[in-house]
Amino acid sequence: MKRDTLRVQHVIGSLLVLFWTLAPILWVLISSLSTQAELYSVPPHWIPHHPTIGAYDKVLVTGAGFRGGGGISAAVLMRLGLRNSFVIAVFATLCVMFVAPMMGYAYSRLRFRGRELFFYLTLAIITVPGWPVLIGLFSEYSHLGLLDTKLGLIVLSFTYRLPFETWFMKGYFDAVPGEIEDAARIDGCSIFQTLYRISIHMVMPGLIAVAIISFLFTWNLFAPALVLTYTLKAKPITVAMTEFISQYYVNWDLMSAGTIVALILPVAISVIFQRYIVRGLTAGAVKS
Repeated sequence: MKRDTLRVQHVIGSLLVLFWTLAPILWVLISSLSTQAELYSVPPHWIPHHPTIGAYDKVLVTGAGFRGGGGISAAVLMRLGLRNSFVIAVFATLCVMFVAPMMGYAYSRLRFRGRELFFYLTLAIITVPGWPVLIGLFSEYSHLGLLDTKLGLIVLSFTYRLPFETWFMKGYFDAVPGEIEDAARIDGCSIFQTLYRISIHMVMPGLIAVAIISFLFTWNLFAPALVLTYTLKAKPITVAMTEFISQYYVNWDLMSAGTIVALILPVAISVIFQRYIVRGLTAGAVKS
């Protein structure tokens, strides 16, 4: 009886969490299929009386009916934002995949003066809040000419994710038996050869998990990009969609349709590579 009660409680709790998570997404989907009149109807309703895909046609094909963006159509706005997000996320992820394994390997395997100090300083960067740093970053980016550039956002995302991914990669390398690398060195491999021919293959699930998490984080980047970009030359999709908000009017239907479109890629990546994420995160949990 007690076991059945606990099971019912777990089911109810899981359903509440699921509703809390999916309700906003479901509401956005409903808004993207609703007409302007239904969006402003009182009381609001979950099922559109006259569902339409007109908003998707505007953000993907025609671009008509957009009251903002400096004369740029909604379709062009979405296309440029998606392209910027993809470029920034891909290059930032590639940088993380190249540097994080080397740093994690150094902290895990190499013995040098100040190793513990540098590692804990790296971890300390994780605790630094993002918003207060943006003021200094804006000034620094202004002097370096990185404002409103994709390169600036790539560098920002890469440096922000690097402490996390270095920490994770160190855990993955800690779980690899050192005897395997010793055998490779006996056979004549250098440190870099041992890393890229032996060790990387042993921690590949973790590296894939690091790449996916880094990509998803960069794709969802909003606050720093909002401060450090001001034209569609570099605005990612998360910031580009704020153009749907004007001084006197909000294009709720276009913003909702654009949100659903922007969710397709990260959701697809999460579903396809879910097993790699789980394997990678659990592999690094053996040692830390």
